Amino acid sequence: MSQNRYWNLLAKKLSGEAHAEELEELENLMKEHPEWIYPAEHVQNIFMLPLRDKDPYDAELAFEVHLSRMKEAGHGLPQLDATEELPKDPLPRTSKKGLLFFSGSALLVLLIISWLWNSGGHEAVSPGAAKKFSEVSTRPGSRTKLVLPDSTVVWLNAGSRLTYNEQFGITNRITTLSGEAYFDVKKDKMPFIIHAASVHIRVLGTAFNVKSYPTEKTTETSLIRGRVEITIDKRPGEKFILKPNEKLVVANEWEEEKQPVEHKADPIVVLRPLTHAVDNTILETSWVENKLVFQDESFADLARRLERWYGVQIHFSNEQLARERLSGTFTKETVQEALEELQLALPFHFNIHSNEINITK
Repeated sequence: MSQNRYWNLLAKKLSGEAHAEELEELENLMKEHPEWIYPAEHVQNIFMLPLRDKDPYDAELAFEVHLSRMKEAGHGLPQLDATEELPKDPLPRTSKKGLLFFSGSALLVLLIISWLWNSGGHEAVSPGAAKKFSEVSTRPGSRTKLVLPDSTVVWLNAGSRLTYNEQFGITNRITTLSGEAYFDVKKDKMPFIIHAASVHIRVLGTAFNVKSYPTEKTTETSLIRGRVEITIDKRPGEKFILKPNEKLVVANEWEEEKQPVEHKADPIVVLRPLTHAVDNTILETSWVENKLVFQDESFADLARRLERWYGVQIHFSNEQLARERLSGTFTKETVQEALEELQLALPFHFNIHSNEINITK
């Protein structure tokens, strides 16, 4: 049932008919079933061809002819959910034999899906053919460096997780990231793709940093060299191209809940230059060199970074104190030494019990 729903939602997204709630549901299904992402990429790439300029009547006729040929060959279209309510539009919709007929554009998507399913692509999307996945993760307080099967080098920051399937480097170079990672991607004709929150990054060979922690307000992509192409779930049809020394900052969904309903489908997107410290260190990638660099950062935001950096939990008893701004650099300091240095710039008290730290005014 969930896979049928997945293809229905994908068809509606590509045809521009999906509501904000449906896009969110599709994103959640992708996170729950990353093995479905690769075949969906095939569908999207084919759909982007000039087929979308066809007349809706021709599309439906082609779909009917295709169904007849499949039936004669003994094949059947994967059963799609026909129970959902759809938004009204001027194109007629009918239901035949349990199949849901969308508008002409969505019809083309279903045609593509059926073709993939019956020409060998079903091996990639069939529930019984789910791929095995490799996962690399780091705990708070630790960082690691790894080399992927395609020779791409990845530095994984604390509290992060990177997953990819068994066909990585063979039929795809698709990864899913939760947390922060620096990628030095091996150049190849096959695109390297990263799914992080609602942001999708596509490169061929380049070096860049992605920061996408579930509890953070934003997802950031920072480009060091090469070229990066970024798409956003709630901005379908748009592509953001980064140049070296640029970063794209996208507001995460949970932060948008405070915005008016009419703006929820349009996340805040900001293009900024990378931030350089006095010694020319790039702040966005300083962690790769085991430096925790912060400039004019609130104590609360810095505390979240300290929690991951040292593997601790920090609690404030004073909101005003948490809003104070701080700048500095930590390298080899212990958490106690780091807090003592912060006390030189800001008067506060702290006590440490195991991995719990309480900060008071």
